[in-house]
Amino acid sequence: MNAADGMVSFQEQITARIREIESNLCVGLDPSPDAVPAFLHSRPDPQLAWNQLIIDVTHDLACCYKPNLAFYLARGEEGLRTLRETIHYANGHQVPVILDAKFGDIGYTAQYYAQAAFEMLNAGAVTLNPYLGEETLVPFRSYRDRTSFVLCLTSNMSRIDFQTRSVLRGELPEAPLFETVAQKVVEWNTEQNLGLVAGATAPEELERIREIAGPSIPILCPGVGVQGGDLEEALWAGYTGEGSLIINVSRAIGRASEGPDLGELARQEAAMFVNQYRTFLAQYREAR
Repeated sequence: MNAADGMVSFQEQITARIREIESNLCVGLDPSPDAVPAFLHSRPDPQLAWNQLIIDVTHDLACCYKPNLAFYLARGEEGLRTLRETIHYANGHQVPVILDAKFGDIGYTAQYYAQAAFEMLNAGAVTLNPYLGEETLVPFRSYRDRTSFVLCLTSNMSRIDFQTRSVLRGELPEAPLFETVAQKVVEWNTEQNLGLVAGATAPEELERIREIAGPSIPILCPGVGVQGGDLEEALWAGYTGEGSLIINVSRAIGRASEGPDLGELARQEAAMFVNQYRTFLAQYREAR
């Protein structure tokens, strides 16, 4: 189950790719079965055709892709086949894949989730929910060439229900729960293959998370685009070098149009985000 020594890890692969293409854009692949554009309905697998179209027009701009498991599970066995083929198609373009599943169980259940994600589906990384503690991630962490992104501060509004509430930390002063999660991930990162999820919709908190996590732990950053997160603010808050901050954009690209011009408009959206990143990168390098 452990990665073989000498294998290129997900983090090494994505860092090299970000450096090569000058893009930290992660394109979300969330193809709702109920919202497949009509012009794709005649295809044998419209959901797969949707994903392949987005990959075809963005693979040179994307550092990775992030399919959300729910959109495929809803179709049962056919959906899982679509997911496997989507991951294979992305990997065929030399683009790694993060499986967005937010797994959060322990024991054998967590072990089999890890096996499904990394062996059956061949994802390079996953997202995890840390509510059950370190036991949640132990089986995932044992795949040393893969990365597990742990939910820390999500991009949705109701994150305030738990994530920003102050909690006791033994003899230390109280702190927001998301800070405790970030600190724990630093402690748990024994194999150097853990990351964090922190939304672009809270740039000040993102900056604090980066301060706790240090420069090397990668952060997957959703919330730019439809959810209202500002790309430039997120970059200045969380970027510390290639591979440090992965910006996820889903609906703004995948649903750029409902018509046959989807490919053209999706590429335009992706290119816009990449150009913003490259402008930031020039400023960041000059500031150093």
